[in-house]
Amino acid sequence: MGKHQAVKIALALSLAIGGSALGIGQAHAETYNASSNYSTTTQGYGQWSYGQLINGQYSNLKYNSTVKRWEGTNGYPWVNGSDMHPGDTADAVRKWVAPGKGTVSLAAVVNKRTSEGDGVMVTIRKDNTVLWSKTLLNNAETTPDNLNNIPVEQGTALYFSVNKKDGKNFDQTLWNPTVNFTAASAAPVPAPTPVDTSSLSVTSYGAAANDGKDDLSAFNAAASAAKAQGKTLSIPAGEFNLSGVFTIDGIKVVGAGKTSTILVSTDPENGSIDLKGNKVELRNLKHEYKTTVARGNGAHEKNSITVRSATNFVIDNVQVNKSSTAGIMITYGASNGTISNNVVENTGADGIHMTNSVNAMTVENNVVRGAGDDCIAVVSYKDGADLPVRNITIRGNDVGYNSQARGISVVGGTDVLIENNKVQETQMAGVYISVEGSYNTQDVNRVKINGNTINHTGIQEPQNHPNVLVYASQGVIDNVEFNNNMITNGAHRGIGVWGDATIKTITFRQNTLVNTNGAATTFSNGTINLIDNIGF
Repeated sequence: MGKHQAVKIALALSLAIGGSALGIGQAHAETYNASSNYSTTTQGYGQWSYGQLINGQYSNLKYNSTVKRWEGTNGYPWVNGSDMHPGDTADAVRKWVAPGKGTVSLAAVVNKRTSEGDGVMVTIRKDNTVLWSKTLLNNAETTPDNLNNIPVEQGTALYFSVNKKDGKNFDQTLWNPTVNFTAASAAPVPAPTPVDTSSLSVTSYGAAANDGKDDLSAFNAAASAAKAQGKTLSIPAGEFNLSGVFTIDGIKVVGAGKTSTILVSTDPENGSIDLKGNKVELRNLKHEYKTTVARGNGAHEKNSITVRSATNFVIDNVQVNKSSTAGIMITYGASNGTISNNVVENTGADGIHMTNSVNAMTVENNVVRGAGDDCIAVVSYKDGADLPVRNITIRGNDVGYNSQARGISVVGGTDVLIENNKVQETQMAGVYISVEGSYNTQDVNRVKINGNTINHTGIQEPQNHPNVLVYASQGVIDNVEFNNNMITNGAHRGIGVWGDATIKTITFRQNTLVNTNGAATTFSNGTINLIDNIGF
């Protein structure tokens, strides 16, 4: 008998004996544990299924009775009662499906079985929305947070997925999540509105929506109080004016939605929202500048959002509209961050930019359009003791839309995965991998570009960039792979590998190139491996 079935029976008995356990109309809870409900015969037993994700598409695995686990082709990926292991081209996935309308709270401690290997990327999704994601580089236990009281409908799917970072060796991961499901009450008993003691509002410190007055001092006072009390800072619907930089230090700031809560910076030279500290979060609001100025020296105070050395941070469901420099700038050694489900548009510089020793970022499901420079950029300068930007995942983003430079770029950096993105209508290359002498950037090593769609980029003349460009004017580029990409309709040419510096191994595997303008491929440097491509 599964654990959730035992809970159902106990609840039914208690209701039958005088209703002592639950009152009429009260919600009831059920617990679904991955190991306790594990089935060796039936997909969907106890609401759990075992599958794989390939290019964002889920499919069930088949059970192998010899090794007692659910497997893909050639044995990978696989899922058993407690562990998961990704394959070369597929994530391992444990899926839970809601039996009805209600809420779920998750307990999902996860760790690699060994500290060997290059790490794994673990993600929890609700249907197509990322709830939590992190790169695990060793075997330390990691406990996801902010996974309580998540609303679900009947048929809502939760996906617990493990993806390889580079190679799949040593990627076995212990992940035995528990889903606590509380069904919605059919006839709720009226109760007093509970007092929320876990958050405080900016309005309690003098901020007022839609009055046209400066709210910066009220916001700063509220942020200081939230940090001192360990509470979330809430910003209600409406428009609030900010006359200077608003700093968020180690707290969660949550608006009423990116179309409802609007923060307007009135000084174009000094209006960034700055994130710092540990576990800082910014969610569910819009930030825009009333006016902008020239990009100039690119001062961070002119960004829309600046992440300064923050750790374990989240920027989710935020809309950025207009900035004099970058939309979202991650810098000064920030680490373990998630930038997801945001809309970034009309920036003076890059849409989303990572630099200065940044490590372990997931940039996922964002839309970037009308950027004044690159849409999403990894840039590693040769500045003093800076480490390369590293361990970066750029996945599922939709970028371009008349942006002024490249779509997705790695200009110095290591261990970068660019996967399942859509890039279109950029003035320069759609995907750009480079070591640039003019900016004195560091080397590039171990970059994978998998399953992307790059369409009609490189529009600007006389540069005439191809849709995809690998370029080195100094340093070394090595171990760059393009796998299963669709590269179409380049404005001037298809794919280029150029430059007079050192370009080592560049691999193109199972890509499709559809090119009618200019040369399909221009390979003038490097060791180029071509494997099962179409249109080259």
